[in-house]
Amino acid sequence: MKLYLDTDVFLALMKEKDRHKLAAEKFMANQKETCFVTSTLTCLEIWFYLYRNNFGNKALDAVRAVKAIAEVWDIQQANLESGLILAQEYNLSPADAVHAILAKKTDGIVSSDHSFDKIPQLNKINFTS
Repeated sequence: MKLYLDTDVFLALMKEKDRHKLAAEKFMANQKETCFVTSTLTCLEIWFYLYRNNFGNKALDAVRAVKAIAEVWDIQQANLESGLILAQEYNLSPADAVHAILAKKTDGIVSSDHSFDKIPQLNKINFTS
């Protein structure tokens, strides 16, 4: 099984006091046979988070940690264009639309974000349930 990890999974694992930290750790511990993927967008969102919270000096280590957990896919121009269409159709943020487009190439997206619930052709796995 191949699952796409949304940024919120990584942030829950990284943040010291995230409300979903235990759920994320438990979910990941129970996925021994799963292949995880994410994207360069996830790495960029993590970098933004760290930068905004004055932890920009930890960004390189964070991106390396992401790469240790998941294969990181590059975002192609076609993904952006498909994301634009999906965003308009389901009223998604640009980031969520790109994540959804990439996740459609896997068995599902792991996220607590309810935006992905709107997309019928996307299998969403809520790691917090």
